[in-house]
Amino acid sequence: MPTLAVLLLAIPPLAFAQADSTPIYQPSKVSASLAPITLRAALDAAWALHPVSRASANRGAELSARARAAQSFTSGPPSISLAHRTDALSGNAGLREVEAEMQVPLWNPGMRRATQNLVAADVNALALQHNAERLKLAGEVRAAAAQIALARAERDAAARKHLEASQLADDVERRVKAGDLARVDSLQSRASAQQAQGQLAVQDAALVRALSQWRAMTGQTQVVELQESILGAAAQNTAANPSVEHPALLAAQAQVQSAHARLALTESDRRDPMELGLGVTRERAAAGANLETSLRFALRIPLGGDSRNAPKLAAARAELDAAQAQADAVVRQLDVDLAAASAGLDAAISQEALAVQRAELSGQMQALVAKSHRLGESDLPTRMRADNEKLDADLSLARARIELQRAMSQLNQSLGTFP
Repeated sequence: MPTLAVLLLAIPPLAFAQADSTPIYQPSKVSASLAPITLRAALDAAWALHPVSRASANRGAELSARARAAQSFTSGPPSISLAHRTDALSGNAGLREVEAEMQVPLWNPGMRRATQNLVAADVNALALQHNAERLKLAGEVRAAAAQIALARAERDAAARKHLEASQLADDVERRVKAGDLARVDSLQSRASAQQAQGQLAVQDAALVRALSQWRAMTGQTQVVELQESILGAAAQNTAANPSVEHPALLAAQAQVQSAHARLALTESDRRDPMELGLGVTRERAAAGANLETSLRFALRIPLGGDSRNAPKLAAARAELDAAQAQADAVVRQLDVDLAAASAGLDAAISQEALAVQRAELSGQMQALVAKSHRLGESDLPTRMRADNEKLDADLSLARARIELQRAMSQLNQSLGTFP
């Protein structure tokens, strides 16, 4: 894991001006120093580190072993029993007997097919569950990318504000020395520059935190430019039921199918497996008698009962009820998420349009006030208010554009669309 010092190296060094020892920060070059990667590449990197992904190979091996066992002609491994009988402790007439027997468990009627169906359902459920987990991770990657974009925008805005405040302070200082402005104006402008410097330090730390979280999630130092299209999402949104193919719903439905298969297996498993036995016996009745060999065939049929089956059936039915309830909850949640994402996108579009208008008006106003201040027609507080309003409007526009991209990502996420 990178140290704080290493992460800070991703942020460009400070440039200092010597006017009254007021440092001037340059805008962030993180986007240039960290080459961007695609959202899909970031998701692939994060998925490679995800616990579900790292356990997938052994999960698959488990299901493969279960599938091979279900294809076997016996329900379990055979067993061997050995026995020896003698009268050495009771007369010692020479009685000797040795018996060897192999027992093979057999499938009860319907058990083999039910077991194969359960394995097939579990294989399908595992694949769909992995897909759903990957989509969930995609949402986390999208959110982290949006957080980095927002931290960058706020850091760059803070750097710009500090730079312009420092330049204004230098200009005011020159005019104070020329006798055009009072000393109090210089003090006020320097205080504003120092305040901007403190805010820049706060935004630097916020950007480092966002980059640290990104590295912890993806293992990458490269970051994503959050740019997603809503064309595919909008087309799906017009469908009659856009949640039908959603990975989360498919995974929940697969769990229902697995629960059905497990209930069917439990209903078929009414008793313990039957056992077929094949034995060989060699015996001698007394000393001097001939050895005799005999074969023995046996069939063991256990009897079932409610005391054995009722708890298993109740547990299987409860699992099915829970899986069905979870699938219904997923459907409701997907509908809510889609409605919220659609409303959020509409709001983000409107907010971005309003932010553009505000930025244009603030820019025009700031230009007029700056010219008026240079001509001595307006005071310093008016100039500083106009500058702050323009910077705030520009930051609001940057935030609105990031929120628009975030809203597009959330809509794609709610529709189950991968990057």
